[in-house]
Amino acid sequence: MERRRPYGIGTFSLLIVALGFAFNYAWGPEDFRFSYYLFHQMNWPIYSKGDEGFVIPTVITAIFWIPAIIIARKHNVHYGTKTASILAGMMLLVCFIGPLATVLEWLIYS
Repeated sequence: MERRRPYGIGTFSLLIVALGFAFNYAWGPEDFRFSYYLFHQMNWPIYSKGDEGFVIPTVITAIFWIPAIIIARKHNVHYGTKTASILAGMMLLVCFIGPLATVLEWLIYS
């Protein structure tokens, strides 16, 4: 008989990953994004160079990915921690590779 992993604090990392995706996901026919709404309310720019450059809210989602990885690795015996760790790790890479490529482009062509 196969033993299932118990639910616990580590399972909470799956919720954090879901919140990270929901933070930047375009909702509804108007493409409402909570991150863009928050940035507009605080009068912060969305893009690093006015209307172009890397999208700052995408980098800010590291606020979700880093805790999800930490919780999933610390409580790795709970249900969903491996999935949460892998997803959050991939998204953290995407989060920083995009801006890194933009910075390298600025350095090369300036």
